Amino acid sequence: MTKQKIKILTNIRFAQTAGIAQVVFAFMKFIAVGKSKNIEIVAVNIINSKKETYRKVTKQNTSTISVGIKVPKIAKVIDKAKTLSYVEKKYEKIIQSYQKAIQKEKPNVVLINGTYFMPWCLLVASEREGIPAVLHYHGVLAKETQTWKKHQRKIFLEMERRFDKENIFYIFPSEITKNIVENEVFCHKVKRYSVLPNPVLDHFFANPIGYSDKIETKNIGIVSRWTRVKNVHFCEKLAKYNHKKGGKFSINIITDLDTKKRNYKNLAKIVKFHKPTKNNKKLASFYRNMGVVISPSHFETYGNVAKEALASGTPAIVNSNMGVSETFNKLGLADWIIDFKSVKLVYNKIENIIGGKVSNEVRKEIKDNYKPCKIFNEIVSILGNAVLPLEIKN
Repeated sequence: MTKQKIKILTNIRFAQTAGIAQVVFAFMKFIAVGKSKNIEIVAVNIINSKKETYRKVTKQNTSTISVGIKVPKIAKVIDKAKTLSYVEKKYEKIIQSYQKAIQKEKPNVVLINGTYFMPWCLLVASEREGIPAVLHYHGVLAKETQTWKKHQRKIFLEMERRFDKENIFYIFPSEITKNIVENEVFCHKVKRYSVLPNPVLDHFFANPIGYSDKIETKNIGIVSRWTRVKNVHFCEKLAKYNHKKGGKFSINIITDLDTKKRNYKNLAKIVKFHKPTKNNKKLASFYRNMGVVISPSHFETYGNVAKEALASGTPAIVNSNMGVSETFNKLGLADWIIDFKSVKLVYNKIENIIGGKVSNEVRKEIKDNYKPCKIFNEIVSILGNAVLPLEIKN
């Protein structure tokens, strides 16, 4: 912990299937229960509301500011936009809300989580207020929007390139993310950065009362937002293939797919949908009831789900384009990194893996190397360096 007083302002979003939110929540809790009184964090949550509101709740050395304001739909804004200036104009009230929070709270540093339009608004606000920023690179916007129209992708790329600043320190969850940002987004090497994998929270290691080492050979688990970059098309193909095989496995999906959508209604006949939960601890029970968890995403900066499943004792299969695959290699689990192009091959892999257990040695290695206190202490050091680069060093 730093001895110098540091006040952090960050963005947060209360989304049930968002891995970013879980990391931010855990970081805030880490600061709240930490022994150091020299660190304070303020999280700003923008809520789409017709009525403008501004409410602050403080507990110990953490605060949450909830701002109610009308948030224009990004799809409509981007569709009409010819320049990034147009987007900035449309989100001016959001930017000003972040500015207001910065002016009131007077933080030493701004921690920006993600690169989508809301984190981008915080970036613009921090620039206007002259506050140093650290960008935790959750999600590569160019990858997340690669199925949008050409002119829309152009605007999003400009938006992401706005984060290309010499005075910003970058936290990349993986080398894969860093390389893609350097080669496909910024098109140059990044000088000030750290590669820091996401942590695994303690409750994924704790076996609840009544838990046994029973062999589960039927349940396949998937936890994902229902977006194209998450390769949900593969999930649909897997469900149909499994159905043709006589429903050998039970496919369980935690997702935000609208229950009114046609594909939800069709898939609900052959898979089990589970509602997302804000209680992250319930995910641990979900993982333990699975025989295997799969993460088929086309790309992820990291991929918390797979590592959480391992920590819970359940085997996981990941795509090689995911940042977490680097962790799998370090853990000696390269055989569980595959290509999700062929449903048949993935199905065969599931048949070989399902019902196995993650070794205690692997779980211990995850707990030792990716525990929250270790990862979050490094983030605190990075934030300290952003404020006082000459006084605080890693």
